[in-house]
Amino acid sequence: MADSSRRWVRNSSRLLSFIPFLLITSLNGVNAAPEMGLWTITVLNTSRPLLLRKAMYKDTDIQLRVASFGCPEEVTFSIQWFLKYYPCHNEYNNIDEMYEKTPLNRGKSMDPNPLGPGEYIHHRYKDLSCRSDMHMFPMFNKSKAEPKTVSPPQIEGELQDGSFTSSSVAEAGSYRKDHVIATTWKDGPYLLVVQINSSKQDANWNLTFSVVMKGTHGYLSVTEWPLMIFYMVMCVVYILYALLWFVWASCYWKDLLRIQFWIAGVIFLGMIEKAVFCAEYQNTNNVGAASQGLLIFAELISAMKRTLARLLVIIVSLATALSSRV
Repeated sequence: MADSSRRWVRNSSRLLSFIPFLLITSLNGVNAAPEMGLWTITVLNTSRPLLLRKAMYKDTDIQLRVASFGCPEEVTFSIQWFLKYYPCHNEYNNIDEMYEKTPLNRGKSMDPNPLGPGEYIHHRYKDLSCRSDMHMFPMFNKSKAEPKTVSPPQIEGELQDGSFTSSSVAEAGSYRKDHVIATTWKDGPYLLVVQINSSKQDANWNLTFSVVMKGTHGYLSVTEWPLMIFYMVMCVVYILYALLWFVWASCYWKDLLRIQFWIAGVIFLGMIEKAVFCAEYQNTNNVGAASQGLLIFAELISAMKRTLARLLVIIVSLATALSSRV
């Protein structure tokens, strides 16, 4: 009886030393889907301007093109876009809500928050014709305008001074890559606003826009590229944990308790979780959008690991309390 009590105390103290690891594994927060870098949006004659947000690295190319179109009758478009850099990430978190609730403050400006600090480029394309017999929509050329700094209070004339007006198709040599309209000039959050005005408001037309924001490293944003590196490192760390636990269990295989096999399960689930999240970010970096199935699977594995880790923390705490009374 005394030998079994000493064995229980020895194993309980060994489990107690593993509580910090279980606490760390159980405190991981729920991960959101990575920011997209590729959009395909269909615009009708009644649609509002496109508002696309993304935190990007410097020298990220922004591509804008009309992938498909439908114009039963000839329509002339005036398409303009507005790209703004925000020095503060909080300034653009509620852009959609601000755009809907502050139309009077915005006026004719394309900036949802004209008084907010930042730098912008405004570009306009006039007289873009669309007909049913066309095979390809005119290509958008790259803006030659330099970024302009917003100096509150901003008036409508200041925005127009910073804009650049272009005719229908791109001039030869005005862009380095096809469909690239702008290149980011700083690391940070950006807002792209695309507004389409037609000469015939009642015409039944539709334009399907393809927007690509891709840098030299891929589609991942400036805030999420470090996360992919983090999950790679954590996957390696969990592999080392698994090897260490296997060696430790091999040395003390006679004294193993059933709960220690469940601790090995937590390590295995943690290794799978980090590998799946790393694969999710890598997939987003390659294709521009997160895979829904991979994202759900990663969250399920993460939830299972946290649940099991917290249950083991409770069990180990109870075992330690009981062993102290023996």
